[in-house]
Amino acid sequence: MAKEILFSELNELLLFSNKEYLYEAILVERVSEGSIVLMKNNRVSPARLYDAEKFLYDEFKRRAKLQNDGFVKNIDEFLKEKELQLGEQQKEAVKKINEGASILFLVGYAGTGKSTTSKTILELLNIKYDKKEIMTCALSGIASQRIADTTGYESATIQSLLVKFEDRDKFPYSVVLIDEASMINSSLFARLVSKIDKNAVLIIVGDDAQLPPIGAGNVLSDILTLELAPIVKLTKIYRQSEDKAITVIANDIREGIVPEYRKTYEDFEFIDVNIENYYARKNQLSQKELQDLREENSAHIVAEIAHKVVESIEKARYRLNNKQIKEYLNYFQVITPMKGGTLGANNLNLVLQEYFNPNPKKCVKKGGVEFRLMDKVVHTKNENMTSWSSEGYKNGEDSAIRRIFNGMSGLLFKIEEEDEQAFVFYPNEDVVVIYEYEELKSHLMLSYALTIHKVQGM
Repeated sequence: MAKEILFSELNELLLFSNKEYLYEAILVERVSEGSIVLMKNNRVSPARLYDAEKFLYDEFKRRAKLQNDGFVKNIDEFLKEKELQLGEQQKEAVKKINEGASILFLVGYAGTGKSTTSKTILELLNIKYDKKEIMTCALSGIASQRIADTTGYESATIQSLLVKFEDRDKFPYSVVLIDEASMINSSLFARLVSKIDKNAVLIIVGDDAQLPPIGAGNVLSDILTLELAPIVKLTKIYRQSEDKAITVIANDIREGIVPEYRKTYEDFEFIDVNIENYYARKNQLSQKELQDLREENSAHIVAEIAHKVVESIEKARYRLNNKQIKEYLNYFQVITPMKGGTLGANNLNLVLQEYFNPNPKKCVKKGGVEFRLMDKVVHTKNENMTSWSSEGYKNGEDSAIRRIFNGMSGLLFKIEEEDEQAFVFYPNEDVVVIYEYEELKSHLMLSYALTIHKVQGM
């Protein structure tokens, strides 16, 4: 950022004034030791962030100059043989790879066919490269599972790949597809790209209208601005019909159009639980009265959520009773922008737990949260944990230490009160993980309700 902005924000944060001389002295010291980089136009950056973004800038430019051989002579014949129907924009992306591009940024909103295009590109690359040489990855377990399901190619979370190959200089893959790229900050992006073989084909897929990364940097957005490598933007929405609305509504909002959100749709229903004449009342009420009004409105919203949830319980339980664990976990999901407050994930989870799992055979209370047998949970840390494959657990095999990642969604299926241990099955990863009671609060949370960031890429 600009040095003047940094100094101004320091004044505001530290409640100082006219301390620029002090900041300048400290800045000179940090620059001399190498922890801060002084750039053009009096801009400053932490060295680790500067190094990451400089590496990415240089690497994307280098890869943009590489050329591969073509894969098929006639792309239309190839698509016809594979029975793949692509629009012109989607076909352009496939053609760029077939013409020899070693890197491609494939960008588009939901419903524009990124997954279909990704699958087609991988099918094309599969002509030259064996399936085991092709890897897809994403930041979250949810996004990783989705790209595996839609493309049919192996997928992993970024963290699991970095851990798996931490003792090697490069990944053993000739093709790497990175999905949900808007979620990845500069430091992690640099770590990932540095492990990809210099001559590998790199496809980066994302939606620049999604939430920015947690952490510094916004690589996907910057690449689109700088145009450092081949880019194909998908703008035509394919997933739309008169009965289905979510994609169309989202696109209208992006374009500043008020969508027709009150119509009846198959996949969307708008329930108005607004505070009537809010802005007029805001000017008339005291702060206490306004707070009470908001809390009352929040309680109405929770009641409406509960009312909608009740409609899902019977079908959700049917899946659970038939041991369709993945289907049960994915059958419903409440999403909220925040963790705290009446409408935050923490409170909503307590409310929803009472509906979905009211009378457990066993439970354990840790850190103010009651974890119940058959609760829907999510792992919240990247951590090495004692675990088994589901088959290994059933067969009584020895456990192993595996990396378990933030965002993995599972079912708490066993509580051993005597040993003070809980067991969670994660169906997407086919892994059973054991938790000591004291680990529950720090490593697990209920997942009937999740924040927007947790579910991005679903």
